[in-house]
Amino acid sequence: MTTTYNDASEAGEGALDTGRYIGQQVRKYRRVRGLTQQVLADRIGVDRTMITRCETGERPIDSRDVLYRLAGALSVSVGDLTGHQDDKVNPATLAFHAAVPHIESALMAAGITTGGHDPRPLADLEALAQRVPWIRMQCDYLTLGGLLPGLITDLYLHTTTGGENAERAWRALVPATLTVGLTTRSLGYTSLAWIAAQACGRAAQTAGDPVGRAGAEYVLAQTLLAQPGAGPAALVHSAGAADALQSGLTSGAGLQMYGMLHLHAGLTTAAMGGDPSAHLAEATETATRTGSEHGDAFALNFGTQNVNIWRMSIALEQREGGKAIEASRLVQPETIPTEDRKGRYFVELGRAYALEKQFPESLSALLRAEYIAPQEVRSMAVVRELVGAMIRKARRDLMAGELGKLAERVGAA
Repeated sequence: MTTTYNDASEAGEGALDTGRYIGQQVRKYRRVRGLTQQVLADRIGVDRTMITRCETGERPIDSRDVLYRLAGALSVSVGDLTGHQDDKVNPATLAFHAAVPHIESALMAAGITTGGHDPRPLADLEALAQRVPWIRMQCDYLTLGGLLPGLITDLYLHTTTGGENAERAWRALVPATLTVGLTTRSLGYTSLAWIAAQACGRAAQTAGDPVGRAGAEYVLAQTLLAQPGAGPAALVHSAGAADALQSGLTSGAGLQMYGMLHLHAGLTTAAMGGDPSAHLAEATETATRTGSEHGDAFALNFGTQNVNIWRMSIALEQREGGKAIEASRLVQPETIPTEDRKGRYFVELGRAYALEKQFPESLSALLRAEYIAPQEVRSMAVVRELVGAMIRKARRDLMAGELGKLAERVGAA
């Protein structure tokens, strides 16, 4: 294939790269495909000026809809646009990235090992399986990467013993594999997240665990939403699982999972340009019935606070920064129990302020997010996009201030 550069004279085409941003990858793949900025703009239904501003880093690509349309038009994955070779050697997540091949092998082998490996006592494994979702929510990737491969292998070995112990092992595999799915999805391992979600569904089905089956569907929906054009499938998994779970809401964990599925269905609907209000209303009403402000179903923390954080995310998906800021006032961040959720709150607040062009407030929120959950926040592509865009608009003397320091830490400068 011969690559042409028909738009070499377009604004910004020869601009110097400053830091990392998604637009660099867009420009690279657009050139590889032999597309002009105008053709790419026409394919995704935007003005060519927007493509120019994205490629020069003047406009952050912080919209899921635009990101997915770009990936589809360029015939690449979302990870091809958001990822970077430095991500897997980032000290914040290095230990987990190093463990990924071992986690993948443990899932695929399903307990088939050599050398007569004896699993640890089942009671110890059950306790550990209940802990790993909380470790994920504390963003402790070092600990998580060290625990998951052995935990999965040992639990699979116990499933071969038959009887009550086998059922207990299958039940414990549900939170373990669900944690693998959610963690690997957030770090860009889409295929592994899908494998983990399938393993979670099988374990839940074998153990007769309806809440676990709903959890597996939640991971599948999360994974699909990270794929261009897969929004309708994500909605089928989240809304469909909520409908299936509704007839058996006999526990607090079931109610919490039901609410989380509706939150995800609302976000997916918004990402597809639809009206998420029905799903938000159902989640809001469910939160009043859980009897707990911070639910413990797989450490997803479903409750009124979390509903409002998702409300912020949904408003941002609709490009309504003011509405997200309004929703933020309903949250008391000091009462959020986990670093993951608290950090996410301040990231979404930073995004909302940036959308409203209130950049000092945006920087303040992002700095608070980084302080709370440095490992998580420094690896977020959306944070890198926002900080990079702000730093490229700032005066040179600001590079020595907090904005410049944050830009260096997240890899945006």
